[in-house]
Amino acid sequence: MFLRALVALVLAALGAFAVASGPSETFAARACSAVDGDTIRCGSERIRISNIDTPELGSHARCAAEAELAERAKRFTADRLAAGPVEIARDTARPRDRYGRTLATVRVQGSDLGEALVAAGLARRWDGRRHPWC
Repeated sequence: MFLRALVALVLAALGAFAVASGPSETFAARACSAVDGDTIRCGSERIRISNIDTPELGSHARCAAEAELAERAKRFTADRLAAGPVEIARDTARPRDRYGRTLATVRVQGSDLGEALVAAGLARRWDGRRHPWC
């Protein structure tokens, strides 16, 4: 396990790489930033964290409480990404959402970022429809 992690870190230092693995394609990513709580940008690729939903930012928020929670979710995501290393597992069964973003599981330091957002009360598990945050 240690050797595998070391190899992944070395390859990540050389740039992003991709490895096919069943229903997902996994790669180490550098230079990732938070767009909002559940969307990140790694290079030119916009990635939507699979199976969660976070509140909407700014004018998309339906109330002040949602906007504030959305800002907290974005900061949480940004802080986690900065802690690195980041690993992206693209969903090859459903590669893109309706906005063209890559759907993927995002892991930071080996932990699932979506699950961490849910555990922190900053996201909900996606059940196929949006629920109000107000």
